[in-house]
Amino acid sequence: MSTRPPSVSFGWSLLVVVAVALLACRREWLPPKSGPLSWQPDTVRFDSLFSTVLSPTQRLWVYNPHAYPVRLSRIYLEKGPQSPFTFIWNGRSGPLVTDVELPARDSVQVFLSLRDSAFYDQTREDVLVLEALGGDVQRIPLRAVLIAAYVYRDFGFDSLMLSLPSDKPIVIDGYFYVGPMGVLRVPAGARLYFSGRRWPTGPLAGELMSGLYVAGKLEVLGTAEAPVTFQGWRLESYYASASGQWMGLWLLPTARDCEIHHATIRQASIGIRVDSVGGGAAPKLCLTNSLISDAANYGVLALGFTASQPPFPILKMSNVLVYRCGQACLALVGGGYHSIVNSSLIYDQGDLRRGQTTLLITDFLRTEAGVQTYPCQIDFLNTLLWSTKPNAYAADLRSSASQVAFDHCALRQEENRPGGTNFFPADPKLGPASEAYPLLEGSPLIDAGKVVPGLTPLTDRMGRLRDAQIDIGCYEYVR
Repeated sequence: MSTRPPSVSFGWSLLVVVAVALLACRREWLPPKSGPLSWQPDTVRFDSLFSTVLSPTQRLWVYNPHAYPVRLSRIYLEKGPQSPFTFIWNGRSGPLVTDVELPARDSVQVFLSLRDSAFYDQTREDVLVLEALGGDVQRIPLRAVLIAAYVYRDFGFDSLMLSLPSDKPIVIDGYFYVGPMGVLRVPAGARLYFSGRRWPTGPLAGELMSGLYVAGKLEVLGTAEAPVTFQGWRLESYYASASGQWMGLWLLPTARDCEIHHATIRQASIGIRVDSVGGGAAPKLCLTNSLISDAANYGVLALGFTASQPPFPILKMSNVLVYRCGQACLALVGGGYHSIVNSSLIYDQGDLRRGQTTLLITDFLRTEAGVQTYPCQIDFLNTLLWSTKPNAYAADLRSSASQVAFDHCALRQEENRPGGTNFFPADPKLGPASEAYPLLEGSPLIDAGKVVPGLTPLTDRMGRLRDAQIDIGCYEYVR
């Protein structure tokens, strides 16, 4: 048993605590010195950037592994003001920062970006130099792969026909507007990339701005060998299936006689929005042989809201694959006349609370005066509607005259199954999403369709000839 008085024990304990605190803080009192730093990553890389466009910000962590502060006399880009790179060190912008102290066993995050122009694909290189007291130098390599591109920023035109180029990528930073008298032609093989800019003010403030707005006519003329692509401009693998990176294609009320053939539309908020009837001498949108995926909300949203039915479908769609959409693959709202043939609509988002299902149909609009219904005629032929939810099809129809017809379609539908010659397979036997859901051997969709001359397509989405006993969906199985 200790014979030390309690007051002495308390004094020793207090002394120990103070000594430990002083030792713990002693490194803060040490004068700054020179010493090697470490960083991560070893080389800062900017992969696949478009020319003239400010790059995404890359982050560099610089660490002081020593028990004393390290003083840097200069931090600078080796190429100085001529460098296409820029950096920010702890809130201070380059190309030159002086007299920096990094505390003991601490770190700092450096933000780097790049903007440059190029007439052909090139690389850009520079070095971020850390110069310590005494002249010791450490060099951090910076490297970028620059893709030459045509850039349109907040661009619009009317009263002419504009054909986009296809020899280099096209970057759209903000809106691209086609006026009521304008015609935009997108040739085979064109690649369009959209930024993530949002409207700064006005009724759409905060909403995605970057997209294609068509008040006139749109002609997307892709082929099976050279499809046209529309997607976000972030090319890192992390963003490959990230939805909602840009607004999408918006066919405004005055748009007319639009065509989209062999297109791939990815990563939009709404892949294609079709507003009401256009008043042309053909369908407002003829959409064929295309793939739409990774839409944050709807793959295709088509609005009716017309007092009388037009002589042509508002939306005429065939050989189209739509999948991985947050809300629904296809939404036909406010009635209208629409025709969907040999398409595959696959809601594969799991049981998300906000998500709905594959197909949504309504024929009304709520107003202050009450509910206004609109004529509704929607025809599905040889189409697959599949969902991770029990019912792929949901409708809210307020008029007894509304007609929604399914003919030789395959659906996952446990409730309110449509009549006629349709199929409700337990498993459609499709390949994975990474391969765009091809038909597998033994699929019940094979040879289960119906040939209607002049309506069913002669080839499938990939351009392969369909046989005399057509398959359901956008693919024809090749034995």
